[in-house]
Amino acid sequence: MAALTLASSCALAAATAPPAAASRAAPASPAAPASVAAPASRAQVSPALDTVAVDSLDYRAAATRYNTAAAALSTAQQIASNSASELDQLQLQDTSLTTQLATQTEQKKQATVDLASARASLRAIAIESYVNGTTTDSTDTEDLATATETLDKQGLTQTVSAGQADKAASARDDLDRLTKSMNDVLTQRTAVRQQSVEAQQSQQQAAADEARYSAAVAQAQVDLEQTRVTATVLGADFQLVAFDAYRRAAASSAATDPGCGIPWWALAGITRVESKHGQFGGSTLLFNGDTSQRIVGIPLDGQNDTQAIPDSDGGALDGDPVYDRAVGPMQFIPSTWRRYARDGNGDGVADPNNIYDAAAAAARYLCASGPMQTDDDMTRGFLSYNHSDAYAAEVLSFAKAYAALGLPS
Repeated sequence: MAALTLASSCALAAATAPPAAASRAAPASPAAPASVAAPASRAQVSPALDTVAVDSLDYRAAATRYNTAAAALSTAQQIASNSASELDQLQLQDTSLTTQLATQTEQKKQATVDLASARASLRAIAIESYVNGTTTDSTDTEDLATATETLDKQGLTQTVSAGQADKAASARDDLDRLTKSMNDVLTQRTAVRQQSVEAQQSQQQAAADEARYSAAVAQAQVDLEQTRVTATVLGADFQLVAFDAYRRAAASSAATDPGCGIPWWALAGITRVESKHGQFGGSTLLFNGDTSQRIVGIPLDGQNDTQAIPDSDGGALDGDPVYDRAVGPMQFIPSTWRRYARDGNGDGVADPNNIYDAAAAAARYLCASGPMQTDDDMTRGFLSYNHSDAYAAEVLSFAKAYAALGLPS
């Protein structure tokens, strides 16, 4: 006998119909994960189950936390990107304005030189006119040539003076224009540099927010994955982690014992009757398949229609040093577990309190009795698990109901 005797099986069964889970609305699909470092302790279930709808309050809350963190991270990343683009544009503006200032500074220097030169020329002309100036009587025919030369010089002086005056006026206009333009450019550059400081501060804050929200998204993603695999499959009464364990056990059996052909839903039927899929007595399955608390049957002491089975393992598995008790979600007695134990999740440990290990061991035990393909085959296998026609019929009923769910197999 692999698991419970009649009495203990009935004590754990307490069969109730699967809840109408299909009427519950699943939470909205989470936002696409951000690029974050892969955290440890991720839930490991088959990718084939990614499309299986699940629901639970914890999963909904985790999805909300994940979406909130992902949205905050996306905002921080967008702000950081916008700040970087703004800084690039501001740097280009600063460079352009600085170049304008340098050019205008040179132009102002040249205008200052031109103004000083024109003023010096005007002063020289004025001095020369004053020193050399003469009053020539045009009727003095004896010095007509001198008079003519003097008049020519006066005309040339006036022409040169007018040219220098124009040059000085133009230089003053250039200085005024350049001074105003340089003040405007300096004002613009000051504003650009202030904007650069603000953009740098925004970028630094966004970088800090991005680091913080990246960590929050990574943790929220772990929580989301773990709560998803511990959530209930819509339309069923078992958690996603249990479904994964049943499928994995059936696949492993098909590889090692292809003649058996045990389907996942046959294992689900047994676990439903034995421990309500690991949820008997307030227990639940954790994301790695362990039960949250030990599920231990009544002592197999010959009372309550049980077989008397003295302790076989010093109470190592069941905690009872006097009589054996069935343990775990598949309710193996210690002696049977030692014979059929399997490591169903590849963690290097075969533990009857883990749904992956227990389901793999149950598949091995059931297949040892023969094929598990037809209803008659399954009934025979279930009877080997527990010698009760009522038990076998109940398990088969649950199993067939699970087969009709249309879940991926």
